[in-house]
Amino acid sequence: MVPHRLVFTAFLLLVTAGADAHGDKRALEHPPDFDTRVLARVNDAVITGLDFHRAFDALGADQQLMVRRNLTKFLETLVQREVLYQAALRAGLDRDPDVIARLADIRRALLSQELLRREQAAATKATPPDASRRYYDAHREEFTSKERISVSHILVETREKADAILARLRGGADFAALAQEVSRDDASRDRGGRIPVVYRGQMSRELEAAAFALTPGQLSGVVLDGDGYHVLVLHSHVSATPTPFESVRASIERKVAATQLDQHFKDLIATLERQADIEMNERALGDVR
Repeated sequence: MVPHRLVFTAFLLLVTAGADAHGDKRALEHPPDFDTRVLARVNDAVITGLDFHRAFDALGADQQLMVRRNLTKFLETLVQREVLYQAALRAGLDRDPDVIARLADIRRALLSQELLRREQAAATKATPPDASRRYYDAHREEFTSKERISVSHILVETREKADAILARLRGGADFAALAQEVSRDDASRDRGGRIPVVYRGQMSRELEAAAFALTPGQLSGVVLDGDGYHVLVLHSHVSATPTPFESVRASIERKVAATQLDQHFKDLIATLERQADIEMNERALGDVR
């Protein structure tokens, strides 16, 4: 069992550090007057439903799930945070130069992130509803499985040997056994000449033309290419098959959104940089390691 104090400490760290406020999360369900309710008092300060709401929204989805299991503990962490905050003020930490500088950094980062969040929301709304369909139509090859075959072959060095092998095969000889016996192709000989998957462009032009013209179970004639004389048998032929749009729609929508958002951010930053008076002194970094 996790000690009570450690549970509070873990919650307090979550509330103090915050999390990605805009992940895949579920909003806090509450009555209309919740934000105006006074949930706690710490000396002269009050913790309202709005404070609770904002602190909850700042958590990530996993942390929110943890909080939903015990809302009272979460309120206790907000009280603890306020107690610590007041103690920090009494200690004069708000006047410490280092703290002031760090708070300025946090403010700068928070405002920058909020701007990007709002730009993201605007860019998402501006995405045409048919964008994913247009991407699918423009990139059909990306969503089409390639034509492929499975084939076995025997390679020998002379036409006479190839003709003799073809005659034995037509007479009923076992292709795999014959390939292991006589084929000169080291890569496939031990597999009985089998090449499990072949796409167009992976074989010589002569072999490809012959192999892809066969029907499953059909034996080829003798085929000559730069390696020698081949005899082939086709096992299977799978035509190029498009994946239905609805099967890939969700992944396309994510891809389109990410691509458009990335471009939107690049354009935004480029525009802001053009509008700003920027000077960079790279030589000042020359002796920094």
